[in-house]
Amino acid sequence: MKKRLISIIIAIILLLVVVIPAAAITWGEPDAGEHPNVGTLLFVQNGVGYYSCTGTLIAPKVMLTAGHCVEEFGNINDVTYVRFEENALEGIGNYGSLKKWLDKEWLEVDTVIPHPFYDDFSGFPYTYDVGLVILKKPVSRKIEFATLPPIGFLETLQGQELNDFAAVGYGVQGTLKPTAQDDYARYKGTVRLIETNSMLTGKGFSSAKFTNNPGTGGGTCYGDSGGPTFFQNTNMTVSVTSFGWGSTHCVGNDYNFRLDTSAAQDFINPYLK
Repeated sequence: MKKRLISIIIAIILLLVVVIPAAAITWGEPDAGEHPNVGTLLFVQNGVGYYSCTGTLIAPKVMLTAGHCVEEFGNINDVTYVRFEENALEGIGNYGSLKKWLDKEWLEVDTVIPHPFYDDFSGFPYTYDVGLVILKKPVSRKIEFATLPPIGFLETLQGQELNDFAAVGYGVQGTLKPTAQDDYARYKGTVRLIETNSMLTGKGFSSAKFTNNPGTGGGTCYGDSGGPTFFQNTNMTVSVTSFGWGSTHCVGNDYNFRLDTSAAQDFINPYLK
């Protein structure tokens, strides 16, 4: 669910003004500084861009995101930029070109790294849809890093009515007219864990199924890919947004790649040392 942004950015540059409408991730609300470790990616894949995704800072130079946000058709991103401002478009009208704005106000990326088994969902439901963004310099501002869960953590929650997971991202707030909205800003929403053990989740070894509807207070949409699902009011992110199932209007169910598995942590942990 990465989001194509070039038309939006060009329009804003031509107008030299940023309009942020007031409204509510889907059925969520502005993050209001609650998750400063969540940022956005702007990138080019195979000569096409710009696309956007979401990611989470887990070390001074390491950002966690989805595999499809860093690789396509076996090729890593041509170029990637990162920003942690709550309003991702802040300052765009102060520069004469998109590149000047990106070079000045976005963080430089050294490289991006997909999970070695990620292969554009060819092995579905075993997606390995997780990746890392390695920044050229540590993030200078003081940000508390997100943490990983214990192995098998989501299994311990099965059967509990837990509605207090927080999905965070820079994605579209809604695609259903007349409320279609895309602020390109950081939002948060409340989601509930539905299950981990089904054919679509890879029988507990790949993804977790979460709600994506207004009844529970939130969900994800285009541009939220790679973003975190935090457990309760903690910095522990249990999964990253991967794909949706159901309506094309970001209504139905979310499937997130689990971070409480050996497949995820064996890949991530070496980059945290």
